Amino acid sequence: MSAENEEQIEAWRSLKPTSGYAVRELRSAFESEDASPDDLIDAYLFAKRQLAQSMQALLLSQLPPECPEFAELRASIQAEMKNRYADLIPERFLKVPYGSKVHELLFMILLRSLGKRVDSDRLRLATRDNVHTERRTRELRELGFSIATSEDDGSQYYTLISLEIDYSKVPELIAKAINKAESLTTAEKSSLKARLAE
Repeated sequence: MSAENEEQIEAWRSLKPTSGYAVRELRSAFESEDASPDDLIDAYLFAKRQLAQSMQALLLSQLPPECPEFAELRASIQAEMKNRYADLIPERFLKVPYGSKVHELLFMILLRSLGKRVDSDRLRLATRDNVHTERRTRELRELGFSIATSEDDGSQYYTLISLEIDYSKVPELIAKAINKAESLTTAEKSSLKARLAE
């Protein structure tokens, strides 16, 4: 199996036997006429946990450890912030948010399928079915990344349309940072945000 991340492919190989065992146990529970509802639920939960861990490793094994495109796009947003507002807004509010490893992983999955729809279930693999996966993806859109959403037959999809950044989102990012500042009064926040329209 070809891989871009040898560490993750080794993790996948290590986890695969336990996942296979979990699937067999789940099948056995389903086929047993003596299995109680609790037996089925326990077998399912065990399989779900094991599969989430091993499938995450398998997915990540197909991705490089780091994504230079993600870093470059964030750097371009940072430069735009400073070029437009360095003389108007304190520097502590001119920082690009949403730079976690999860954000980077989600971006890499979307980038790998540039221009094509990606099922939200596939994105959740990167976070072991974490319920906040869609929120992290929406945060990439808040940065100005060109990500479209669609729905088909009850499934949610995300598509990275291009690597163009919508810089009109920059004032919103700064305003959000200002709103979170507990050290500022409401009047001070309003005064700073008014400068974003100048």
